[in-house]
Amino acid sequence: MSTQLRIFKADAGLKWLKAGWLIFKTQPATFIAMFLFIGISNLFFAIVLPQKLQVLALLPISFLTIGFYRAVLTKQQGGKIILFDIFKVFSSTGNRIGLFRLALIQMSIALVLEFLAKVLFLQAEAVINDPNTAAILSDPNITMPQITQLFQSILSSIPVINMILFLIALFVYLASFAYAGPLVYFNNEQSILTALKKSLMVFYHNILPLGVFGLICALFMALSMFLSFLPLLILMPICYISFFVSYQAIFMPVVPPSDDINVKPLSSEESGRFDA
Repeated sequence: MSTQLRIFKADAGLKWLKAGWLIFKTQPATFIAMFLFIGISNLFFAIVLPQKLQVLALLPISFLTIGFYRAVLTKQQGGKIILFDIFKVFSSTGNRIGLFRLALIQMSIALVLEFLAKVLFLQAEAVINDPNTAAILSDPNITMPQITQLFQSILSSIPVINMILFLIALFVYLASFAYAGPLVYFNNEQSILTALKKSLMVFYHNILPLGVFGLICALFMALSMFLSFLPLLILMPICYISFFVSYQAIFMPVVPPSDDINVKPLSSEESGRFDA
């Protein structure tokens, strides 16, 4: 299925966030509960699964994230949502098989990326696993100069070229999968390779609005540190919603009507839709 990629100016990043806020405030408690469920699920898999198998968590988390996006779409269509709507992706219309295949590929590439990190940061790992490092970290009277010195020794053990190579690989990985899930599920993209390529191309053609979007989100996240990270309960759901809005603006500018003919879509302002 051919999907056109739209290109936006830098100010679109701010508009996407505004759209996310407009949608979030229609049912804030439900969106917060959905975000918490995804976060707790992540934590659960991190605790239960051995470190070498934690990449398997990408499979259910991928489906739950798409379930969150489905809830956003339902709100735009004028419907009501509940927490358990996040599971509808497992049973409702959509390219579930394609999403499953995408998650398997993502897990495989994540393992390759993990192996690459071990190779590139082998010397840093040796410093971290050194008995002297463990002794310093376990010292209850550890001072800030000691922490700074330890951090500097870890950084100095990493060649600059290795850091650059890893950051490039990480960026390509994240950019390739960022929009691939929605493309496969909502736009019924049959080719996983095409979905990954289109997702990566979004960052090439829309780096300015995505840069503005990411910078604003990062700034608010940093500010939340001064309030014990509590604002993240509101900020993160808005970021999730806004990111899906950016996907819609780039790949799906018209919100499809609801399957329920009795549901009246929200107005353009209420739903967060805009003509960027």
